[in-house]
Amino acid sequence: MENAELRTRLGEAEDMLLAIRRGEIDALVVEGESGSRLFTLPGLDAETNRFRGEILAQISDAVIVCDSEDRVVYLNAAAEILYGLAASEVLGRAASTLFATQWGKPGDEAEAETDLRERGAWGGVNIHLTQDGRTLQVESRVTIMRKMAGKAQGRLAVLRDVTERNLHEDKVRVSEIRYRRLFEAAHDGVLLLDPATGKIIEANPFMSRMLNYPHDYLIGKELFEIGLLKDARESQEMFRNLTIASEVRYENLPLEGRGGQHHEVEVVANLYDENGRPVIQCNIRDITERKRAEEHVKLLMAEVNHRARNLLAVVQVMAQQTAKLGDPATFALRLSDRIAGLAAGQDLLVKTEWQGIQMSDLVQAQLAHFRELIGTRVLLEGPPARLAAASAQGIGMALHELATNAAKSGALSNREGKIYVRWRLTADHDPIFSMSWLEQGGPKVQTPTRKGFGQVVIGRMAEAAVNGHADIEFREDGLFWKLSAPAGDVIAPAPIRPQ
Repeated sequence: MENAELRTRLGEAEDMLLAIRRGEIDALVVEGESGSRLFTLPGLDAETNRFRGEILAQISDAVIVCDSEDRVVYLNAAAEILYGLAASEVLGRAASTLFATQWGKPGDEAEAETDLRERGAWGGVNIHLTQDGRTLQVESRVTIMRKMAGKAQGRLAVLRDVTERNLHEDKVRVSEIRYRRLFEAAHDGVLLLDPATGKIIEANPFMSRMLNYPHDYLIGKELFEIGLLKDARESQEMFRNLTIASEVRYENLPLEGRGGQHHEVEVVANLYDENGRPVIQCNIRDITERKRAEEHVKLLMAEVNHRARNLLAVVQVMAQQTAKLGDPATFALRLSDRIAGLAAGQDLLVKTEWQGIQMSDLVQAQLAHFRELIGTRVLLEGPPARLAAASAQGIGMALHELATNAAKSGALSNREGKIYVRWRLTADHDPIFSMSWLEQGGPKVQTPTRKGFGQVVIGRMAEAAVNGHADIEFREDGLFWKLSAPAGDVIAPAPIRPQ
């Protein structure tokens, strides 16, 4: 509406200027030092002169006429209002009395003078600084006024204040730039659809990357054609829901891009008005990684729950068996010691999210009290091997029990004894995992007369943890223990990470 009105006004102003150039303005009033002088052109009567003067006075654009020496000889009411000066204050004085002009860039003023000289007219926008300190953006149309013989006798300017209009246009332009930047830089897919046809009319770059389709391919497609909804019926159902609620939300929708790449997405569709035309905006968020992470957390929680139950069962057995020692003080000490060894293994499992423990890390954790002896009196040897959670728990308890006995009465109970901890994996078709504990240089070993809980830990419990077989030999020069089992029951599979 504003642009149409502007075109109408400009047309009226141009018609008026053309009439003046044709000599159809019948009189001009010139204020000089000797007073007002009326110049009347022949052929027109006083009534016509008065009528046309009233037309100029009522035009909403400012109209200013200057003589050949750039002195103001006429200004209408709109010009008085725009520049804040009465006609009596400026008639007969230089145009600069009304305003000072600022040009957009160097050369603009010279270009305007060239147009006036060669074509007799110039139009453009520049800045007017008023006498009361205001800055106006003014759209100007200037025409050379000529006498009957063609000689220039002055200029007529039709001026329109476009300050507010330009400010509004600048705000709109800035808003559009910001929206475009947000649209193009968004890390969610954005689609605009025509509700009447259901077809995509715009798509942002993230949507193209997510689907692996070029932008032009998406334009004109319906949602089900790019794999977002099952079929046309579901698309139509979304449109119907939008007419009721103006917003529709979908969670966990499958989306398959070009090449079969699968995504899980959330979709929020909104119906809104865009300059009198309804538009649907769909925001599409890729939640594939989030869903994978959630499933991974659920798996871990289930695993933790399962492990916690097993751990409590092991602690219960440990407490029952340790209680057979009879002495409450000894019972409390041994139970606390064994639980600490069990906890060391659990700490390692938690750090690796229950996806296995390196054999060397497990040995060092269970021998933490003797870490200063590792490499001198406690010698470790074996290839990298990641133990599964269940086997790590059983082997860890056995190592703790062996280390405790070695410190109490074995190779670590004196200053000369040594312990050799070795493990290996055979390269057979069905590989075997084996590990051994050999003590040398300690006190002379005597075969125990009764079978305590320690032998249960390094025997039956270790065997059950790896589905294998344990050998225990009470050699005179030192204890020997060996555990063998199928590698598939001991070694952890490759770690699983959320993608």
